[in-house]
Amino acid sequence: AVVSTQSGHYGRGVGAVCFATKDVRIIITNSFIKPEKTLSDFTVVGNSDNATLIQVMDTAVAEGQLTYESTHWVPWGEHIETLNGHHANRSKHEFFEILHNNGSGDFVSSKHGASFLVIRGNHTILFRLRSWDDFIHNT
Repeated sequence: AVVSTQSGHYGRGVGAVCFATKDVRIIITNSFIKPEKTLSDFTVVGNSDNATLIQVMDTAVAEGQLTYESTHWVPWGEHIETLNGHHANRSKHEFFEILHNNGSGDFVSSKHGASFLVIRGNHTILFRLRSWDDFIHNT
C-alpha cells in the first residue's frame, strides 16, 4: 500500500550523535540504452556512519547534486521514481533497482527501499533504471 509521495526529504535527522563519517558514491544508469549509459555519477562526502540511503540522498539534494521523487511503500520503504529528471515509467513496468557494494567490489541488489538501507562505511550505490519484466527473467 502507498502511504505518501515525497520529493526530497529535508529534515530527516540521524537518531544518535555519531562522529564517524563516510563518503558515498552514487551512480545512476539506464539499462535500456546499450551499452548501459551512465546518467549521473557523484560523491556525497561526510555522511554519518549510520545514515540511511535516503539521508545520503537528502544531503545530495541540499548540495545541488541530486533531485528525486519517491513514494513510501509499506513495508519496503521509499521507492525511488525519479532521479535527476529521469523517470521510471510504471505503465512500462520500469523501476530504479538499488544496488550497493558494501565496501567491496561486488554489487548486490537491495532488498529494502532507500529509507531502510543503512550504509555502513564508504559505499558505491548504483541506481539502475530497468524493467520488472527483464528483472524477473534475468535474476
